[in-house]
Amino acid sequence: MWFKRIVFFAIILVLITVVQSCFQFRMSDKKQWQELAEINYNQQVEIGKRNCDGRLIHYTLVHTNYSLPLAVFVHGSPGSSSSFISFAKDTNLLKKYNVLLVDRPGYGSSDFGKPETSLAKQANMLNQLVGGFNYSKTILVGHSLGGPIISRMAMEEPEKYDGLLIIAGSVSPELEPEDKYRYLLNSKAVRWFLPNAIDVSNQEILPAKSELTAMESLWKNINCKVIIVQGGDDNLVPPGNADYAEEMLVNAIEVEVIRLPNENHFIPFTKPELITDILLRF
Repeated sequence: MWFKRIVFFAIILVLITVVQSCFQFRMSDKKQWQELAEINYNQQVEIGKRNCDGRLIHYTLVHTNYSLPLAVFVHGSPGSSSSFISFAKDTNLLKKYNVLLVDRPGYGSSDFGKPETSLAKQANMLNQLVGGFNYSKTILVGHSLGGPIISRMAMEEPEKYDGLLIIAGSVSPELEPEDKYRYLLNSKAVRWFLPNAIDVSNQEILPAKSELTAMESLWKNINCKVIIVQGGDDNLVPPGNADYAEEMLVNAIEVEVIRLPNENHFIPFTKPELITDILLRF
């Protein structure tokens, strides 16, 4: 009997290890270097970490020219800087931009597995990171939960940013779903089995509604150009989020909403050429 129990628990541990490795949503520095080595363009690659408000934030920078603006890509939940690696290899984009990919706290190589549930604190950390790079202009690109985070970044330091590109951004507190299964996932017994990236995602999404509510009075701070891209067939972020952002951006110099009726939540990966074209229009 004891032998069967040992075998059973050994199988469970192997399965947990396999699941953990499959659901990390991240790419090693070595793999990123290999991916970016394929670029046939005059650029420099820098991969590293910087201390931002007590957390080590990992980033990948593809630098072309200081006279060009910086496009900062902020991933959703879960995700990592590697989610946007194709944009860091896009030679059309690199002719007009330097590209910075970031790992939000708890993801990728930014204290992997250690969540930061406050969107305000995440925005502050990323503001510190971006502030360490000296480029002519800066455009923020945020997908999914990255949308409200780049919005919060611009709310806190509006003078720093020249444009926002919000893609399927979950910005409306009213439309934020309250999935009861997340409370089950938050129990200690279940968390032990969850892959780290999934656990971090659940930890930051649980308080998202209250975090978004706290941002409502700050939307008036955003004064740069904002482009919003939203899929009409998005089952994760209701299309009404785009309407909410458009309504709240009362002081933005310009607001453009691009509605794609037949697209789902994953527009940066299904329509990457569209994202590049929009950035080039900035």
